[in-house]
Amino acid sequence: MSDQETDQDAPLLSRIEVAAALAFALAITIALLVLLSPLAAVSTGVLAALMALITLTDVRHFIIPNEFSLPAIPLGILANVVMFHAGDWSAGVMESGLGVALAAGSFYLLRAGWFRWRGIEGLGMGDVKLAGVAGAWLGPGLLAPACLAAALAGLAAVVVMMLIPGRKLALSDHIPFGSFIAPVILLFWIWRVFDGVPFW
Repeated sequence: MSDQETDQDAPLLSRIEVAAALAFALAITIALLVLLSPLAAVSTGVLAALMALITLTDVRHFIIPNEFSLPAIPLGILANVVMFHAGDWSAGVMESGLGVALAAGSFYLLRAGWFRWRGIEGLGMGDVKLAGVAGAWLGPGLLAPACLAAALAGLAAVVVMMLIPGRKLALSDHIPFGSFIAPVILLFWIWRVFDGVPFW
């Protein structure tokens, strides 16, 4: 469950955590510069930085800050256009827009349905916005396998936690689902880039 609610007096992440996320993104960018075009490497590095920051924040605070998720949506649309639809930008915008609508809309309906059924929030609005990020970067074609991968990763984590001696989980317990969605978005974007961009 992830949303924007947090203690504004405390920093979301330490300087070390932010530096680690940026170093991770820089390492990916440098590695991809050897194999792919600068545009592919830089766009992937930007996504890596945002997804790393989201993952760390969600694990630590159970929130997905708007400062990380909302800018990632237009950046994803831009990356989709320049990487895969340079000759027809409107097609890229429509593809990403459809992805955003499908992903965020589906997560919002899932959130509303769970709340109506159980009376508790199963997903936060942060997760809904992060799903929109997935749609912007991946388009509608990769949404289903990406959501399945994130769900399976989250389920595996829950099973592991249940196997810990003395640990009990209830339906009301919070799971940082965004910390599973964000890495999957990055992995599927890299897969998409390698599949669609010729090597130098």
